[in-house]
Amino acid sequence: MKASCSFLLLCVLWVYPLWAEERIVGEGEHRGFMVSEGRQVFKVSPIKPGQTIQVFLTPHWIVEMGGKVEWRLEDPEGASLKVSSKTNPEVEPSFMEWTSNSEPKPSAYYIYVLGSGGVYSGEILGQYTLQVVLWDQNDGDSGTDAPETYEKAIFLPVSESGIYLFDENFISSTADVYDIFKINIKPNHSLTLRASPLQWQGSGQRGNVSWKFLNKSFRLLKGGNCLFPQTTPFGIKIFHPQVKMDTKPALFYLLVKIEGEASLIYTLEAEMKEGR
Repeated sequence: MKASCSFLLLCVLWVYPLWAEERIVGEGEHRGFMVSEGRQVFKVSPIKPGQTIQVFLTPHWIVEMGGKVEWRLEDPEGASLKVSSKTNPEVEPSFMEWTSNSEPKPSAYYIYVLGSGGVYSGEILGQYTLQVVLWDQNDGDSGTDAPETYEKAIFLPVSESGIYLFDENFISSTADVYDIFKINIKPNHSLTLRASPLQWQGSGQRGNVSWKFLNKSFRLLKGGNCLFPQTTPFGIKIFHPQVKMDTKPALFYLLVKIEGEASLIYTLEAEMKEGR
C-alpha cells in the first residue's frame, strides 16, 4: 500500500510539478491536485469584448489535518482581481466573477491554485474541481458590450416610429463601469426613453447606478441615480422640432455608470413617434 501511494505521488508530481507550466483552458470542468507549496496556473483565453467569467472552485481533501488552498484570479499584467481560500476541512465551493469591457480588458484571465500547510513540500492535500463559465453581453441587442467612449457608442435602432425593448443590458463595477449608447431622432419626432434597474448583484457596498442623457455637444439634458438594491426607473421625453427644410436627425447619448461593489442587469424601453 505504501509503495502504491509513493508511486501515485511521483506520478502526480510529474504531471503537476511544484512550479507547473500554465494550462490553457476554456469553458467546462477541469480538475487538479492541491499540492503543498505547489502552484498550478490556468489561462482562460481569448476573452471576447464584455465577456464575463464565472469560476466555481471546490476542494476535495484527502489529508486528515492541515492543508490550505488559495485561488487567485488575475489579469495578464498580474493585477489581482479576486482571491478566495479554503482551509481543511472546508469544502464549500468558492465563487469568483469578473467582467471584461468592450476593449476587451482584461483580454485573458489567469487562475492560480496555491497549496500550503502540508507536512512537507509536495504533499498532496487533495483534489479540486474547477468549473469555468463564460457568457456574452447583449447591450442594446448588439451581442456585445456597449463601449466606454462616446466615439464608439452603440447605436440604439430606434429611429423609426415604434416601441422598442432592450432587456439584457449589463454593467459591472469590475471593468465594465460604463455603457454608452447613441440615438438619432428625426425632425418632428419625439422620443420617450425609460431605463429600469432589473436585477442587482454583489455586496451592494456603495452600489449606485447613474443615468445621463446628453445632446451631441455632450450637454447634460437630464440625469438620475439609483442606489443598490432599488429599482427606481429613469425616464426622459424629448422632441426634435422641424426647422425649415432640415431633414437631418439630432444625435443624443445615454450614459450609464455604475459604482461600488455591484453589477446590474437593466432594461431600456424606447418609444419613437411622429409629433409630440
